[in-house]
Amino acid sequence: MYAVVRAMFNNSIQRAAAATPESLLQLELLLEERAVDLAAVTDVVTRDPGLRIHVLTLAHDTGEMTEVTPSLHECIVEIGIEGLRESLRNARMRRKSN
Repeated sequence: MYAVVRAMFNNSIQRAAAATPESLLQLELLLEERAVDLAAVTDVVTRDPGLRIHVLTLAHDTGEMTEVTPSLHECIVEIGIEGLRESLRNARMRRKSN
């Protein structure tokens, strides 16, 4: 699972804070649900520094955040559930190619 963490972050961010395998698994399980509990997703992201950095980076990269300091919840809403799912899929694909 560590390779998934490595694939989700570039080296400089990874050194600062990498998402834990447990948090990634929790997030993946939550995102697999038909009805995703946004509060639970926000809770998992809030408790893991690596996931917080990743979500903030994804939200920033969308370029659509208009607030000066958006909350993590607002960032997750901006990214969207599909955006988070895609991020995890991409991380798995990068892991397999390494």
